[in-house]
Amino acid sequence: MEIVPFEEADLDEIMEIENVSFAAPWSRQCYLDLAPLDTISFFVVKDEGKVLGYMLYQSSGEEMELHTIAVSPGHRREGIAKKMIEHMISDGKGRGILRFFLQVRPSNDSARALYKKYGFTTIGIRKNYYRDNFEDALVMKLELK
Repeated sequence: MEIVPFEEADLDEIMEIENVSFAAPWSRQCYLDLAPLDTISFFVVKDEGKVLGYMLYQSSGEEMELHTIAVSPGHRREGIAKKMIEHMISDGKGRGILRFFLQVRPSNDSARALYKKYGFTTIGIRKNYYRDNFEDALVMKLELK
């Protein structure tokens, strides 16, 4: 299993995971528009050439924000999301990032537990953030010392 930079050839498999993972999935065009931006980092987890998961985050100055992360349903609870979070934090440290941010649904207990494991704390709420059901988003932050 390896974490590698996104390639456009990965997009079909990414979209399969996206569409089963999110009630309001991002569009294919959204990924194509974001991927080439200098501030965006887009990685996939592959095993024997098959995409098992992906994440996209953005950095600006001393801050980094995780925009999306997902793992194929058949490979959840195998530590793949953990490896991706570790990769993002390590990448951020190497770039001098001091603060990491993300949004998560209050109902997503497994994701919240994962983020807390890495030291993310809830710093706020974005009311009616998710457009599919108007669920709030918890804003979480990790501050490096």
